[in-house]
Amino acid sequence: MADILVVTGSPRVGGNTALLADAFVEGAQGAGNSVVRFDAGRADIKGCLGCNYCFAHEGACCQEDDMQEAYPLLHRCDTLAYVTPIYCFTFSAQIKAFMDRMFCGIAKPFSIKSTVLLTAFEDKDHSISRYMIDTYRALTAYSGMDDKGVVAVGSVFEKGAIAGNPGLEEARKLGASLK
Repeated sequence: MADILVVTGSPRVGGNTALLADAFVEGAQGAGNSVVRFDAGRADIKGCLGCNYCFAHEGACCQEDDMQEAYPLLHRCDTLAYVTPIYCFTFSAQIKAFMDRMFCGIAKPFSIKSTVLLTAFEDKDHSISRYMIDTYRALTAYSGMDDKGVVAVGSVFEKGAIAGNPGLEEARKLGASLK
């Protein structure tokens, strides 16, 4: 079974992204996986300084913020699930800061073997998700991780609008498929 870290990137409490994450977690835990959730959307995470402190200090980051709680989780997980809304055609700023701070994983590699992406967004033009999906796939490939799947649910904005959407079942199935 897999150790999965679910990183949520929405600053909105109880929104559609959170419900999408809940469905994924339900499926993953139902399949016997160990799941830990980290809420980057409401965490205090500063951007990477590009100072290379991590290279001289065995992968440790010089910044003392909530990312310090995430680093041990990144070193333990097999699978990393990004769950984020789409803002301006890409990841939320909160999850992007989390991703940028993973830079120290070059100095002391994380144990991540695979990733998934789940996103909920307002736009009725579902093709807008391709920009973020392309970025996600490029990042995953560049990092040598296996892309286990993407669930993109559009046309949802108001809290709870995702209820009953087939994308929730897709997220559940994706979570259950991980081993």
